[in-house]
Amino acid sequence: MSNKPEAQDWSLASREKRSSPLGSTLFVGLRAADAVLQYNLLRQGWAHEAVTALGGTAISTVGAGQLGLTPYGTILTSLAIGSSLKHIIWKIVIGEQEMKPAAAVAIAIFNTLLNSANTLLSAWAWCSAAPTNLPSAVSVTDVLLSSPWLLTGCALFGAGIATELGAEVDRMRFKAKPENKGKPYGGGLWSLATNINYGGYTLWRAGYAIAAAGPAWGLAVGAFFFYDFTSRAIPELDRYCSDKVSTTKKMTRVSPKNAHADPPCSMGMIGLR
Repeated sequence: MSNKPEAQDWSLASREKRSSPLGSTLFVGLRAADAVLQYNLLRQGWAHEAVTALGGTAISTVGAGQLGLTPYGTILTSLAIGSSLKHIIWKIVIGEQEMKPAAAVAIAIFNTLLNSANTLLSAWAWCSAAPTNLPSAVSVTDVLLSSPWLLTGCALFGAGIATELGAEVDRMRFKAKPENKGKPYGGGLWSLATNINYGGYTLWRAGYAIAAAGPAWGLAVGAFFFYDFTSRAIPELDRYCSDKVSTTKKMTRVSPKNAHADPPCSMGMIGLR
């Protein structure tokens, strides 16, 4: 018998399917507040002031364009809003798991800290992905096309959001059918990877970071989440799924054809996502 300790799940997320009005309200409210914070860090010049106070050279994100921002500032604000909307849609429309108040606050704060790091780095001239030497009167499209890394980051962000949200909606529709109650889902995007939602999340997080501060920061963020998912979240989920499939097999007859085929078990948002 192995004495190797099992990895622990530090996600704080409950797998119990029950209503949680307080936790859900906290989560939705805090994620919405994050989008407002990121906008004001750029619009009010707070990010500029923070970079200057730390001795760095800051770029201006205040302008006469949309939302009172420069085109680059508008792009960064849009990414922040997109990240918040993704989580809010998940909680209101898709997520069935209980959201305890402590988990709601912890997950929201984690995302706000990471988004704030993106915003502050985007205002630091040394690493910002903002294009330079452009006329002042340019459009968002002009800015995107003038910076390969900014365009790459936005493309990865869009692809990641679409993958994660699309996979979760697909799974929700499968689970909504009475005949599929209790069954793990392995169709659609989930047929490409058992943890396709984690892949989508990692992709859009890395893309957001690249759009803010270039490839080095994007690689660091992507590597962090890849390591976290492979060392903590996925092993914990595998144990949960193994127990679930084992219990299901004991309760139902399994045909010889599928006797050794354990279908993938997919879940919604777990951990500090």
